[in-house]
Amino acid sequence: MNYFKTLLFAVLFVPQAFSQKEQQQTLPAGIVYVDAMGDFPLPQNGGITLNPSKVYIISGSVDIGTNYINLNGAGIRGLDPGKDRIISAVKGAILRSNDVDVYMEKLGVIPLGATTTAYDFEDNTSTKTLNLLAGNSVVEAPRMPSGGVGRFSGFNSMYITTNFWRCRDGLKLTGATGKFCAAFNYITGISSGVGIEFLPEFEASDIDLSNNYFVFSGNTAVKFSPQAKVDQGRMNGNLFRGPAVLITGFDSYTPGWEMGQNGAGIPDTKPYGFVYMNDNQTPTKFISPSLFTKVAGTTTTMKADGFKAESNKFIYTGKRVLNARVYINIGGRTPEPNSDFSVAVYKNGLLQIAPNSSLAIAGKNEGFQLTLETIVDITQGDYLEVFVKNNVNTTPIVVKDLQFRVSE
Repeated sequence: MNYFKTLLFAVLFVPQAFSQKEQQQTLPAGIVYVDAMGDFPLPQNGGITLNPSKVYIISGSVDIGTNYINLNGAGIRGLDPGKDRIISAVKGAILRSNDVDVYMEKLGVIPLGATTTAYDFEDNTSTKTLNLLAGNSVVEAPRMPSGGVGRFSGFNSMYITTNFWRCRDGLKLTGATGKFCAAFNYITGISSGVGIEFLPEFEASDIDLSNNYFVFSGNTAVKFSPQAKVDQGRMNGNLFRGPAVLITGFDSYTPGWEMGQNGAGIPDTKPYGFVYMNDNQTPTKFISPSLFTKVAGTTTTMKADGFKAESNKFIYTGKRVLNARVYINIGGRTPEPNSDFSVAVYKNGLLQIAPNSSLAIAGKNEGFQLTLETIVDITQGDYLEVFVKNNVNTTPIVVKDLQFRVSE
């Protein structure tokens, strides 16, 4: 009987009595289970350098004192994003890397000092990838402000998805990268910085900011330095609750940027331009009855979103092909009997193969109006102008009133 009691105790209780170190021996050789600082390699000059051939799985709160971790190409992750985290009071970044791939998931970082940040990841080769996938977080301890999320520099591509940041300052981005993507992130607690900031040295082919949630009072959600560069940028579906400044350094009509459905405060990118003249006195002179001439006079700009407006001229600044709707209305008085005029839109100085509008009037000094609506495909740098033609002779006319609109 005692034999069976002993056997039953062994079956039920011995596996639970194994220490985590003993359980770790059953894991594949490439995995290191970490629930205390001693499970990491020994620090050297304040730095813990991970083995690049290993994946480190963090369990619970692991306090590394005033040390930092050099990822060195190793994988690092947690299993429970609400409980698995690394804590440090190091001066500078807690997690660092240089010229290696970075992959993290379900791991929290708690910086314990005003000069402590969570991350400093850099790639000067432009060949590496940074992935902060679901469940990563940067959270300050109560009444212990930190230096914030930290800095990313370089990389061929950077992806931050479904992360949570609650700290005084957000993420700083610098260096040259192929693509930066931040999506479905929750950013809160920003009290002395910026949620996401693109520094002057930042340069990217593509930026995608989609479905992020910025929730904090005052300060700035997204800042793009005037010296920073991007070929194509997109902001879609972001929401803001409380920031004093939603975006700064760029807007819905900055060349290369497209914005849509970002909530109140950030209009959708819809190119629209409107210039006009009232009581113009400058005559338009003609060389030949067979030639159109640009309408003379100085226009006033009402709106120029996605365009650079000059006198009777719109220059398209957007980067995508625009199927532009054009509306033109001109008015004036006939200089002589039997007058006959036509109006047309010119693109890049050339008459478009599109409808022209014409009007013939028998009397002299009679008022006239010509209206033209058409569609013109334009790309960045293309320009549109209003031209008019005297179909009878070369007698000048004065176009007193003009309305010229271009829209998507």
